Amino acid sequence: MHSLVSALLPTGTDPRSYTAEEQANIETVLRLRSAPFSQRKKYMHPAMVRHRWGFASLADITGMKDGAGYDARTCSDRVDTIEDLIAKGDRVWAVWTMRGTHTGQLFGIPATGRPIEVLETGIWRLQDGLVSEAWFFGDELRLLRQLGVVPDPLVRTAATLGPPVP
Repeated sequence: MHSLVSALLPTGTDPRSYTAEEQANIETVLRLRSAPFSQRKKYMHPAMVRHRWGFASLADITGMKDGAGYDARTCSDRVDTIEDLIAKGDRVWAVWTMRGTHTGQLFGIPATGRPIEVLETGIWRLQDGLVSEAWFFGDELRLLRQLGVVPDPLVRTAATLGPPVP
């Protein structure tokens, strides 16, 4: 997926409140997030470990792991707006809203042409100026509802049933 970051830092963020290391880490993460997928490896440590929760369930259900479940065509007009970003030591946390159009397959779901807007969170650990570990969380249910895979009435019905009976 190609991802454009529409804001460098959220409004009101004072970059002077960060150490030089934290500022450098923020800049690395922002460059990584702004780069097309084909260019992101230059910001990643060779032994980088990626942890994915949220959209990982789609991968589990379909058997399509990262790289096979989606690509740059999935949401070809994707734009990410950073809602919040903080750094402390070797870590950077960000919350962003991903917006775009479902233009290609997503974990086996064919393109619907529907607009999507999903809140996501990422945490990056940096080592020697490169991302060495990353965690990602996405709102799968909202995504599936927007794509029409999980209809709203089904969610409402499940909510009225209450907790499962043991």
